[in-house]
Amino acid sequence: MGSVVEHKRTDKRTGKTVTQYRAHIRRVGFGSRSKVFATKREALDWIRNNESDNALTKRASAGGKTLASLIEDFIAAGVCQYASQAHLAYWCDQLGNKLVSEITHGDINGALLSLRTRGGRRFTPDGIKPSGKPLTPATINRYAAALSAVFNFAQAHGVIDAHPMKGGKVKKLKEGPGRQRILTPEEETRLLETARAARWDGMYLFVLMLLTTAARKSEVLNLRWRDLDLGRGIAVLGKTKNGAARALPLVAEVRKGLAELSKVRPINSDFVFYDPKQPGRPKNVDTAWQFVRERAGLNDSDDPVHRVVLHTTRHTGVTKIIRNGANLAQAALISGHKTLAMLKRYEHLAADDVLQLAEHALGKVGTGSSKG
Repeated sequence: MGSVVEHKRTDKRTGKTVTQYRAHIRRVGFGSRSKVFATKREALDWIRNNESDNALTKRASAGGKTLASLIEDFIAAGVCQYASQAHLAYWCDQLGNKLVSEITHGDINGALLSLRTRGGRRFTPDGIKPSGKPLTPATINRYAAALSAVFNFAQAHGVIDAHPMKGGKVKKLKEGPGRQRILTPEEETRLLETARAARWDGMYLFVLMLLTTAARKSEVLNLRWRDLDLGRGIAVLGKTKNGAARALPLVAEVRKGLAELSKVRPINSDFVFYDPKQPGRPKNVDTAWQFVRERAGLNDSDDPVHRVVLHTTRHTGVTKIIRNGANLAQAALISGHKTLAMLKRYEHLAADDVLQLAEHALGKVGTGSSKG
């Protein structure tokens, strides 16, 4: 049966008292439903339109899907690139057996709190092992973003009416300034020289592409031969992290390396950087990268802000683009950042250039010169 409950609240913006009406539908054997309306008439009409057996049966069927089942559908649909398998696996472990319609913001906040105390984990040849370090707020926010994407998917397909993470019920943690390390020209040279000596033949070209395209690791690793247009000197990324297509510029040395690599590509793989043991999959470069970083003398800091990681190549590339005169909009065309606000973090990396600009534009103040 249906019922309407009146309640009042104070609008934080205007300070006025607002009256709202929450309509409830409860039936034995079906999940309960509720919705808030501005008038009692709207609430009663909603109950009348949704209290039929057909509406309740449809709701019960959708609500009967577990989170684990929903995540399977989400992965199969391939609608989101930034939700990693590891993050989704965590949510399956924590809440996978619960019905999607019954998951509350309290359940989600509790699981996120567990992440803050659990600590990080790393992939090794012997399996997943604890890293001994706490997860950063940024990493925890990525876990939350992955689950939010799943609920967006559920809402778009009518599995749920309300998103349990919206409306400020699940808050993002305040993130730090992010990684600030960029490579010097001398460090870039050492890195490339060491990459040439790596056991995996493709490591040099892989690192060179990262440094010269400012692309993400996943974007380069997932390149297929059909994505390359060596005549035009570009690689076309059809689906990137932010959902938009873009072209990677390929400098002359990269084009030469790709042309040589194409002559020995295996028949049973379309990946440019394929796994020699499993050609149908892209190469897992983690072990090779650790070797190259250490041999190049770049494993020199435990501070996550200043530690050299594979993503440092992207920070370095974007910073060099800006230092060489590109504005944020131009840099975004190359890097693929979705908004200019996301590129703001790179401006402080080019802070050394500020003094030179100030000297040129303002250094003649008080001298009578027209410059400055």
